[in-house]
Amino acid sequence: MSQKMPEWLKFPIVLVIVALISAASLAALYSVTKPKKEAMQKALVEEALKVVMPDADSFEEVTKDIGGEKFSFRVARKGGETIGYVATGAASGYSSILQVMAGVDTNFVIKGVKVLYQKETPGLGDKVEELDSKKTWGTVITGTSPDESGLRPWFQAQFDGKQAPVSVNKDGGAIDAITGATISSRAVCNAVNDAVDKIKKAVD
Repeated sequence: MSQKMPEWLKFPIVLVIVALISAASLAALYSVTKPKKEAMQKALVEEALKVVMPDADSFEEVTKDIGGEKFSFRVARKGGETIGYVATGAASGYSSILQVMAGVDTNFVIKGVKVLYQKETPGLGDKVEELDSKKTWGTVITGTSPDESGLRPWFQAQFDGKQAPVSVNKDGGAIDAITGATISSRAVCNAVNDAVDKIKKAVD
């Protein structure tokens, strides 16, 4: 005659079975989503590279040691000739760490800036990615909307042609801070300065 499993043993066994099933499900989901996530990340980087260094036709990733830390950046080339450098920088904003990609020419003049990540306050700090669109309901209905395929966030476009270090106008710089979001505006400047400073140390 078979014995019943003790009640105190049933619950742990059920928990183990549920945990094993959950782990297997998560592993399967990860294996499916990982390639898609990597493809999306690659597309994001390639898009950003075109924004911050639009004249380049190729990029070579290089890693250097700066102060005991590994620093990776890209050498931008056109027709085989080096025309600049691209790197990412980061800085603390109001409610998140902002990550920025910056491109500079060989004289370290900024060619372009692209915010890669931010989780700043909606309606304020997140305006670092706001597009100054001229489209209206009227232009959409009448089919007279301007071509904005190459439109960039107005705040980020301010960095073009500037020499690092950059700062907002409230700090004596040339970058117009976003109204009500000075901290986020400063963070973008600091992230750009972080990227350019590391590039200078890597190539000098």
